[in-house]
Amino acid sequence: MTETSVKDNITIQTAGEVDPALLKMLDRGIDDVMSGRVIPHKDAVKEIEKIRDQRKASLKKQTAVI
Repeated sequence: MTETSVKDNITIQTAGEVDPALLKMLDRGIDDVMSGRVIPHKDAVKEIEKIRDQRKASLKKQTAVI
């Protein structure tokens, strides 16, 4: 088996390929962690699942044929 490093599997995106809103959210998340504003992993996963479910339901409504 050939050994590969993490560096071999990383692709750097250009600025045009990155959503600025995503970067802003990541920065806010990093700021929260650095300042100690964190929640338990289990609670975070529940919140993420809730947001994803809401987004999926919204997309289904948008693509529904009337």
